[in-house]
Amino acid sequence: PELLPRNKKPRDRQIEVRIMIPFTLCCTTCKEFMYRGKKFNSKKEIIQDQTYLGIYMHRFFIKCTRCASEICFRTDPKTADYQMEHGATRNYEIWNDRRQDVEGQIQERVDDEEGDAMKALENRTQDSKIEMDILDALDDSKMLNARKAKLDTSKVIERLRGSREQEDQNRDAIELDSAEEEEVDKTEFASSVKRIAEEDEDQRAEERRKMIEATKAAVEAGKAGSSKGAEAKKSAIAGKFTLKRKVETAPPPDQKAKEAPGGLAGLMGYGSGSGSGSDGD
Repeated sequence: PELLPRNKKPRDRQIEVRIMIPFTLCCTTCKEFMYRGKKFNSKKEIIQDQTYLGIYMHRFFIKCTRCASEICFRTDPKTADYQMEHGATRNYEIWNDRRQDVEGQIQERVDDEEGDAMKALENRTQDSKIEMDILDALDDSKMLNARKAKLDTSKVIERLRGSREQEDQNRDAIELDSAEEEEVDKTEFASSVKRIAEEDEDQRAEERRKMIEATKAAVEAGKAGSSKGAEAKKSAIAGKFTLKRKVETAPPPDQKAKEAPGGLAGLMGYGSGSGSGSDGD
């Protein structure tokens, strides 16, 4: 094998590879959309005349799925992205705008610092302050992690167990106190306190119901008696009124006395007349 001549392949040769397109693109010939992640059999080559910080760029060639026109795009190590070269247009992506804004701010800062030394000093001071704040936060996190690392889990578990045991003891003591109080109540006040049984309660409820019914009956009887008393009172008042009218229409006693002798005299005269007539006869 050492005697066999080696086949020297050119560095700029094209290699067939299977790729998925890294962005959505639209063919400029037939306006066909090919979405991100679609698989293609492509040809890859290394760009010899373009590098970025010693990093080579790669160019890929694919064909449109509808019109079979050639589409070409390449890698961009500067932005860690891809760039379209020809055959299609890349769809709008919002993160590209954000990246361009950041790049524009960086470039603007560089331009300001070129002609103004004070501006450059202020920017460096601000950067150093931000860096110190970051370092302080990092030190705090390191101290916290070290404190957590020194913490013994067995001691923590023992402490938790001790606290739970103390809580159980307190609960038992409270339960014992309540039991003792119940025993004292039973012993001291058992003779003076009369427990009401369920049968007594039922009997009392029955008596209460009977009492309520008797009260209702008495009230109804009282209403009926009051109505009868009212009628009797009305009749008595009517009798008194008629008696009063009779008394008012009766003649006075003097007139009765005057009329009484005349009557007697008439009667006597009538009697005497009748007697004289009898005598004459």
